[in-house]
Amino acid sequence: MNERELSLIKVLGEEFGQVLAEMRDSFNKGLQAQRVEYEGKLSLLAKRVEEICSTPAPDFPGMVKAAIAELPAPELPDIAAMVSEAVAAIPVPQDGKSVTPEDVRPMIQEMVSKAVSEIPAPKDGKDVEPATLKQAVEEAVSEAVAAMPAAEPGKDGEDGRDAMSLEILPFIDEGKSYPRGSYATHNGGLWRAYEKTHGMRGWECLVDGVAGVDIQRSEQRSFTLTVNRTSGARETKTFDVPVMIYQGVFKSGQEYIPGDTVTWGGSLWHCDETTQDKPGENGSKGWTLAAKRGRDGRDKT
Repeated sequence: MNERELSLIKVLGEEFGQVLAEMRDSFNKGLQAQRVEYEGKLSLLAKRVEEICSTPAPDFPGMVKAAIAELPAPELPDIAAMVSEAVAAIPVPQDGKSVTPEDVRPMIQEMVSKAVSEIPAPKDGKDVEPATLKQAVEEAVSEAVAAMPAAEPGKDGEDGRDAMSLEILPFIDEGKSYPRGSYATHNGGLWRAYEKTHGMRGWECLVDGVAGVDIQRSEQRSFTLTVNRTSGARETKTFDVPVMIYQGVFKSGQEYIPGDTVTWGGSLWHCDETTQDKPGENGSKGWTLAAKRGRDGRDKT
């Protein structure tokens, strides 16, 4: 292998290294963008939780009093006027005779019937007084408030967590169980526990990052790049690097690809494109003369 070939291999190696560096920078930028996005989501979530906690509780007693104050007062007949009218209607005794109960009974029955008919009929056959209605409303509200589930206060230990605390764990220990609502980084991504966890069961991936990058060479110049995601997904791409590889003496019928070099007719030929043509012949395509055959030496006598 001459100096020119070594120079080509060195240049191609530098280009390959530059391509890998650009790919690594691209992955880092993508990961940074995902990190910024997830930090923004966490900030928005914390702000909403703070707004919910700062909202004042409804004034149930005041609401009950206002509702009772808007209830119309029942209209009752003027009992005093009706009694006065009944007394005035009693006939004056004549000739020193007193009025017997039989004389008064028909008039009283008529006035009582009239008074009862003017009283508004209660709904559903029941008369509701304001005091009774107020008591019933207060009891109903008390029962409704008592039936609401009370928020559990923060507990000490791994199973308890303050609602305002959005702590992100640095890793997930699969041997431990985490409570619902826990956040943790794992394999380059962000995870959230949607239920009490057992190992990795109960976790969901919120930010799918890059867990690792694997590069393998499948042939002399073919490489396979595999990107392993946090969620377990994989992205695979295969590419070829056209480095020079000596394939020996040219063989008729064999296919050669860019980067192959062969010897034929005493010269070294470089393959520029996929071909089966014989180097140096008229109409032959895909070959470039890399090193020309030298003149035959002569023996001195």
